[in-house]
Amino acid sequence: MPHLTPLPTWSFALGAVTTLFSVLNPISGAAVFAASTAGMPSPALRRSARKAALTAGTAMVAFALVGQFIFSLFGFTALAMQFVGGVLVLYRAISMLYGDDPRERSTEDEKAEASRKLPEDFAIIPFGIPLLAGPGTLSTVMGMIAGLSWSEYGVVLVAILLNAWIVYLFLRNAPAVFARLGAIGTKVVNKLMGLILAAVAMQFLINGVKALAVEIQHAPAAVAALK
Repeated sequence: MPHLTPLPTWSFALGAVTTLFSVLNPISGAAVFAASTAGMPSPALRRSARKAALTAGTAMVAFALVGQFIFSLFGFTALAMQFVGGVLVLYRAISMLYGDDPRERSTEDEKAEASRKLPEDFAIIPFGIPLLAGPGTLSTVMGMIAGLSWSEYGVVLVAILLNAWIVYLFLRNAPAVFARLGAIGTKVVNKLMGLILAAVAMQFLINGVKALAVEIQHAPAAVAALK
């Protein structure tokens, strides 16, 4: 459960925002969004972008709010989720670094089919979930909230809302963003995001190992106290 501590630092707030931005990767998502909404009228495109961003934001907030309940319901600890989040985020990072991002595996037929659908058909699924708020993103959120104070918890929620708004801006302006970046620019940014995500994943795992080591050290003392 969150606890009371001094107010979080600016570095913590910046880290929360940049971590979520990296795992959401709205630049890469905007490129796919632009290709899938080619020829769509501007009002429909804006509605679609808004629904996708709201879906991703709602999913992240929901996992941040009920994450502890999920832990209790299924009987696993926050430390276990921290390890799972680290592994999943690392897998996502490796996929991005080696060009195996699922967003890049859409065929031209799939893109054409998506462009013929109504915004309601694809804004929520697959753009909101799982394109933006996929397992890696949600695991990152749940890993971030483990062991936080109430003030840090609030900062993470604000970071989620801020990133949802940023995602909306990118998706809304997706055609212009895609035209400026081009195919090569999009791939370069995708690799950079993958590198950042890899560092985030390793930090999750390092923090998990440290916490596990502390638990192991305290376990004998706790057993001795019960005797």
